[in-house]
This record gives sequence, structure tokens and C-alpha cells, in this order.
Amino acid sequence: MQLHFAVAALALGFGAQAAQAHDHAVSRGRLVFADHEKPVVRVLDLDSGEVTHSFEMPKANPGFAGVTGGRYVVIKTGDEAGTLRILDTGLRYESHGDHVDIDKEEVRLLDFAVTGDRPAHVISGKGRLALFYDGKRPWEGKSEPKAVLVEIRSLDKKTPSLATWTSPAPQHGIAVPLGGKQWLISVPNEIYAKGEDRSASSRPDGFQILEQDKSWKTVASFNDPKRPDASCKLFHGYAEAKGQHVFGCAEGEGGGMLVLSRQGKGDWHARKLAYPDERRVSSLKAREGGRYIVGNYGAKGPYNALLRIDPAAASLASGDILPVPDGQAACQFELGGDGGRLANLTPDGKLRIYEVAPAWKELASFEAVPAFDCQYGAKTPTPSLAVIGGSAFVSDPLNGRIREYHLGTLKQGLDLPVEGKPANLAGSDAG
Repeated sequence: MQLHFAVAALALGFGAQAAQAHDHAVSRGRLVFADHEKPVVRVLDLDSGEVTHSFEMPKANPGFAGVTGGRYVVIKTGDEAGTLRILDTGLRYESHGDHVDIDKEEVRLLDFAVTGDRPAHVISGKGRLALFYDGKRPWEGKSEPKAVLVEIRSLDKKTPSLATWTSPAPQHGIAVPLGGKQWLISVPNEIYAKGEDRSASSRPDGFQILEQDKSWKTVASFNDPKRPDASCKLFHGYAEAKGQHVFGCAEGEGGGMLVLSRQGKGDWHARKLAYPDERRVSSLKAREGGRYIVGNYGAKGPYNALLRIDPAAASLASGDILPVPDGQAACQFELGGDGGRLANLTPDGKLRIYEVAPAWKELASFEAVPAFDCQYGAKTPTPSLAVIGGSAFVSDPLNGRIREYHLGTLKQGLDLPVEGKPANLAGSDAG
């Protein structure tokens, strides 16, 4: 199972080079992490190396999703009510061109919480946050599949501003903020929704663009299975690069990635970007301002390659494919802050740093952690990778440490001991 809560680190560390570029020290920020065994979320201060805050959770090792802007983290608590909580890290960012200053304010676990059946994809952007609840499988009983839509700036208020879109049926869906009051929201797979065929996929096959109001007006539809450029069979994986929204769809005839874009405030247009061969992506990563999107690439499993995607390209080629060494699963991968370099943590415990373009190139390899089981549901602790700005962070649950690697200098940075077995890292950058 793909973990739908993005695994990332909450810190903006540009390293000593940035600190020397101006006349004051740059704060390293904070790192939020979970414990493999204990039901707790901790906050590590990267300037002092000390854990400064701890918050109890219903279960150990909750999932995380970073929120655009870098201040908030969504916590998937894992309780039976499907509760999502939001952590205010207290970090505020101010860009000065060659560096970003970080102010540290109070860390708070907000009282605001959302519950529902099977929380899944969390997407943020354009000042909005979407919390998607898949709902139960149709044959398991009635449920309320939905997307809870939140104005990010309102999280500062006692009662945040939010709206709820109710799905007509259960689905492993997605809601993407497009700006203004427009949202792209997936359409349930009819066969799955009926519940008669339990082998049917919960993944949607198409999307609608909706105007947020009382009636949720349909602005455009990309849900025609007869048109490859207006559908996305077995959707999974989404990212945006320079205003182009890319969705991972099925392989095979009519398959590929759906690329959605528009000029100014004009109509939305979609096209299919074919895969280089018979494989597909299931997870996509991008950085604001970056040209390329990167996805894991493979057959049904394991996804043992990485795929570089230029959404503006007419086609992709074999040179866009990067095989993972020794046929391993791609496991965990994250782009650097400017999208030019990528870090990949593989089951052999190695962290490899790659240059993405003009051609894939391995720049460095580190023995980051002991070898581990990368499969979902592994009984042994799973390390986590996070890339923020120019730094990659890796948790080592077996040795109780969190390590940093600089994407620019290709050298190891911090190596901090922490209590317990640090596993999931959480957060987002200030993009």
C-alpha cells in the first residue's frame, strides 16, 4: 500500500554556506518525527539538537502530510474515528533572496480535528488544504466519503473556515485546489461504487473541475473513458510543476499520464503523455518552480525505477528512466528544494543523491541506515526520508538517530541521537 501522507521533514536548513552569506545566523528550524513503538509525536530543535515538545497520540508512528507554507503538519492519528489533527510548528519564513530567515514561535497541537471513514490523500496549495476521506468499501456498509476543504490562513483562528464536498460514492480519491473557488475532484469508479464486484478497483478513472458554492457547479469534465485525453484509468499519483497538473494513470493502450493546464483564466485543457514503455507511475514528486516531476516507475510491483517527467514535453524517452541499483524497489525518494537534485533511500540502507537533468547522474552514495524492509506493513521499523531545501534527513529507528545529508556539498551534516525509535519524519518546505 502506498502511504498517502507525504513523508517529509520540517526544517529549512541551507547549511553553513547560507549563514556565511549574510551578517546573522540562520535558524535551522525544527524537525517533527514519530516513534515506531510509542504513541507520541516529538519536535526536535535543529539548532540545539534537543527535543523540545512531545504530543501523545492514539497509536504509534502516525502518518504525516506537510502543508504548503511550511508552518503546519497534518497528522493521521490512526485511530478508529479516522481523526486528522494539525500541528502548528510555530515556524514562520521570510525570504531574503540568498537565504530564508526562520522565526520560531510557539509549537501547538491545534484543537481543530476532522474525523471520517478512511482518511487518505492530503493535498495543499493556492492557500487551501484538502483532506480526503475514501469511505468504507461499499460491501462493508454505509459511509460518508468526502473531502474537507480548509483555508490555510484560517487555521490561526479558533474556528477555521472550511467546507465539505460529499462524494456520491466511496473512492480512493483526490481533491486538488486550483485557485479561486475551483477544485479538481475525482469521480468514483462506477463498478466499485456498486459493490457487486469486489475485485473492482477503488481508484477513480476520471475527474471533474468544480466551482465551490452551494451547488458545486461543474466547470469542466475529464471523465470520458472513450477519450484517453479526458480520462485517467486507475489513477494514482499527482504533482504540479509550473502550473501543469500531472496525474498517474494506467499503463497500456490509451494509458499514460494526464496533463491538465490552462492559459491565464481560460478553459482547462488536458492531454495524455505516454509512458516510455509498458510500466507506470504510482507516486509523483515535484517542487515549486522546478521543471521536472519525478515518479516511481514499474509494473505492479516492485516499482524498481524512477521516471523523470517534463510535463511540457511532447513525449518521454528511455533516457528519462533511472533503474534503481540491483533491481531494488524505489522505496523513498524526494526532490531537493529547487528540483534539480533527488535523494533516494533504498532497502539496502543507502541514500543516493542524483542530478536530475540534463541526464540522470549519481553524485554521491551514503551508508545511511542498516538494510530494512520497504514493504507496507513491515513488522520491523522503517526509516524515513525527508528533503527540505538543500538538506536530506533520514531517521534511523534501530540506532535512535536522525542524520542529515547536504545535497549541495554532498557531505553529511547533523547526526543527532534521539529518544526511542524515530521513524516517520513530517512536514513540508516553505514553498
